[in-house]
Amino acid sequence: MFNPFYFCLFLLLLSFNAFSQYLGFERVDSIKVKHAGVLKNYPWVGGINSAQFSTIDYNNDNVEDLFIFDRTGNKVLAFLKVGNTYEYAPQYEAAFPILQSWVLLRDYNCDGKKDIFSYVSGGIGVWKNTSTGGILSFEKVTAPYIESIQYNFTTNLFVSRADIPDINDIDGDGDLDVLTFGVLGSRIEYHKNLRVEMGYDCDSIIYELKNSCCGHFLETGNNTNTCLLKDTCSANSNVDNPQKDQLKHTGSTILSLDLNNDNIKDLLLGDVSFNNIVALTNDTVGVNMNTSMVTQDTAFPSYNTPINLDLFPATFYEDIDGDGVKDLIVSPNVEDDTENTKSVWTYKNNGSNTQPNFNFIEDNFIQKEMIEYGRSAYPVLFDYNNDGLLDLFVSSFGKFDPSQTTGYSSKIALYENTGTISEPIFDLLTEDFGNFSSLGLERALYPTFADIDGDTDIDVLLGNYEGKINIVENTSNSIGIMTFAGTSSAVQDDNSTSIDIGASAKPFLFDIDSDGDYDLVIGEERGNLNYYENVGSPSSHSFRLQSETFGGVETSEWFTTIGNSIPYLFKDNSNKTILLVGSERGDLFHYDSIDNNLNGNFNGLDTIKTINNGPNAAPAIGQLNNDAYLDLIIGNERGGLSFYKGEQGTAPSTTINEQAELKWSVYPNPFNNTLVVQHSFNLNTQYLITDVSGQLLLKGLLNKSIIQTNSLASGIYLFTIKTDSGVSTKKIIKQ
Repeated sequence: MFNPFYFCLFLLLLSFNAFSQYLGFERVDSIKVKHAGVLKNYPWVGGINSAQFSTIDYNNDNVEDLFIFDRTGNKVLAFLKVGNTYEYAPQYEAAFPILQSWVLLRDYNCDGKKDIFSYVSGGIGVWKNTSTGGILSFEKVTAPYIESIQYNFTTNLFVSRADIPDINDIDGDGDLDVLTFGVLGSRIEYHKNLRVEMGYDCDSIIYELKNSCCGHFLETGNNTNTCLLKDTCSANSNVDNPQKDQLKHTGSTILSLDLNNDNIKDLLLGDVSFNNIVALTNDTVGVNMNTSMVTQDTAFPSYNTPINLDLFPATFYEDIDGDGVKDLIVSPNVEDDTENTKSVWTYKNNGSNTQPNFNFIEDNFIQKEMIEYGRSAYPVLFDYNNDGLLDLFVSSFGKFDPSQTTGYSSKIALYENTGTISEPIFDLLTEDFGNFSSLGLERALYPTFADIDGDTDIDVLLGNYEGKINIVENTSNSIGIMTFAGTSSAVQDDNSTSIDIGASAKPFLFDIDSDGDYDLVIGEERGNLNYYENVGSPSSHSFRLQSETFGGVETSEWFTTIGNSIPYLFKDNSNKTILLVGSERGDLFHYDSIDNNLNGNFNGLDTIKTINNGPNAAPAIGQLNNDAYLDLIIGNERGGLSFYKGEQGTAPSTTINEQAELKWSVYPNPFNNTLVVQHSFNLNTQYLITDVSGQLLLKGLLNKSIIQTNSLASGIYLFTIKTDSGVSTKKIIKQ
């Protein structure tokens, strides 16, 4: 009887050969994901940590769309405004240049198209929007950064990469000025755009430092972000004691807006060491650059829900609901050790653009529609309930949790595949699979699944950030049921020493020496691979360290020792071992020439350069849509996932009748060493025996009915027959 589950696993084996040669993928965002039965709108966008917001018209339809730049991984995310909702539009992301640290989109040249202002080394770079005919494009127009006349000489307009400046029309003359904290960093500099005053056209960018103590206030830095108002400043530089203040400023965010409808710009300030936003209200005396801040709200907006966002909040003023009135968006301005799953706060403006009234709406704008697990998501595909469909496990470095000693809460989520063999649907079953968070294993739980004790059920090995590996035994003794005792034990090597590879242990169980038991390959923070051979047996593992530089794999770059290697091993259709390795830099590395070369360097094939969703790429591979091509799910530093289906047309031509019902039987089942196959096929019919993970163990031709399996350990296997009219697979159990 044809079984779709085993047919899926056979196709997995069949497609390995194509995968090892071509590694072709196409991004898709249509695979359905549910939380509590409700579909997520953008499950595969890849998460958000430290977001910066602007609006821009991507497709020339006169509707402002949404631009998000995540400081974590310097990732651009594009969303189209469609009616009252947004649709993810990754096709526009490639039009943007490589950007870093901070990005603000502003129209500097009066053509109605948003241009790019972004950090370049020591200052601000500008890219002009050169889009025509609805095709998005940009061109660099500063070399290398904006210059400003300062004290009678011209130099770069300095902006720290840790800051976010304000780029706005401060003095109301129709061009874009700049507010930024200077090199000394406790007072704001006002750089006036002289384009209008000098009579130049809109394409000109001419700045002069007009005030190095704009607003006449001082960020004190004395364990508080309360500002000292009506600062006297000095006569020339407005800095009365530069040495005293030099070390106080390590990061600030600035947003100018009119809070009280007096046509004078007020300020919202965030600071690197604090959770709140300070609102400074300007007086109405003279031109903006000569006014003073006279009041401050250190719990802004104190009339509603105050901003309290760990850590270093930045504010953005954009119309995100399309009602013509700008709203307030808040997100952290640091990459790590800050809120990372509820890190996009939105406030609807119930007032006007010049007299806003902010009403808190939510703390996870856009994020709530994604698979989002904080920092460094790590996917694993495994059929936990034995229903023939690959389920999705998602672990991560952790969700930010200041109540924990490490600052993070690390759990493993399980998405059950409730779809079909051709169309997966991932439905969140639990965010704490096995209650593993109670095991006290600290940050970054990285699982790998296999039956390593020969009792026919699947056990779990967990790596963690501390570099250790723990085993959590499945006590159910029932196929398709996983029950854990709530305890774990350290995995030891053959010298009875607990395995400890240093930091960020990412284990992968695989029979790499083809001796019938599971060996252990471990990725780690430094970017190398560790190989522990199982010198025990299928029912009693004993791991012996054979190499700390396995295969010569090295994923770190020349300027750092951080590589964060994440291994995935599999066999292709010719039983050749293939290795895929994720990395800190976001690239996926591909190796072969592994078999009979475990002591040598593997052959590095082309890095998959077309796929890079940001740092800490973590691959998981499986057959998910029944098209004979392997699919790929990748986690990243932002805590989310992206889905790539295997490309059509890359695999060798193969014809399979998916509806064929092949009449045959195999017995006894369970069996010891001898299998008898009863069939009516010709003698050239091929059989394959694989483990439940799809690893090919035995193959041959049915030129006789009796097959000896002495080399197989006790456990669960899949017996597959391939004929010209179709394939069929049956589960077998060796006692």
